This record gives sequence, structure tokens and C-alpha cells, in this order.
Amino acid sequence: MRVQRRGDNAHDWELYHGQGRIGIEWYFRQTTALPTSVMLYRLEPGAEEGQHHHLDGDPDSCSPNSSDEMYIVTRGEVVVTADDDRRVLGVGDAFYAPEGMRHGVRNESDAVAELVLVFGPRGPHPFAQTGVEEFDAQAER
Repeated sequence: MRVQRRGDNAHDWELYHGQGRIGIEWYFRQTTALPTSVMLYRLEPGAEEGQHHHLDGDPDSCSPNSSDEMYIVTRGEVVVTADDDRRVLGVGDAFYAPEGMRHGVRNESDAVAELVLVFGPRGPHPFAQTGVEEFDAQAER
């Protein structure tokens, strides 16, 4: 059984020209066989990841490979941006950025925020997909 305890692979990181440093915990980075990576972000007040995107072949991409990303807020609140759109997310809220979409996350609050970040290449999903959510994922809320 492999177990990773909080703090086993923790470090601070400045990302994509964002302000401040983000605490990163990367889970099983060197040993997972899943086609995704999982991280825990810890953002102090004012910290931000910075606008970026992931698209194979694009010289402005922050990574050499295309990948989709999903952010899930587990503590506090953050502001996510996608191009010119800004939304405030709280605990339990999630944001999905498909490959090539410029996006970023910032903690504009006075409290620490934490997010689980899951990212990886597109591929077949293990469950049947309809392509349409039962809720309006584009709605202002």
C-alpha cells in the first residue's frame, strides 16, 4: 500500500508570473500510472497562479503537452479567470479549463485558500459521457 501524508512532497512555487508563492503538494508525481496529475494548492492572501494555458505546439503554452485542468476549492475562496471572465468560487465549487483555454486562479480574500488541482491529457472517460451537464455550467452564479 502506498500512502502519501500531507507535507511529504510539499514546496512553494511561483507559477506563470503570478504574484506571491503557491504552496504545492504533488501527489505520487513519480509513481502514478493514472493519466492525470493531482496537486494541492495553498494560496496565501494575494497569491495567484497567473494566466496560462496548456496546448501542444503553441509556443506560448506553459507546458509542452495539451492538458485539461480541473480546480476544486476545499478551503476559503478564490477568483478564477478564463480569458476575460471572472468568477468567485467557494468551498466545494469547481472550475474546468479545457486544453488551450487561458486561465488562472487568485486569492483575493484575507484568508488562506486551498484547491485540489487535477490535470492531464484528454482521453476516454471510464463512464458514459453525454457532453451535456444536468446543470448550466456556463451560467453566472
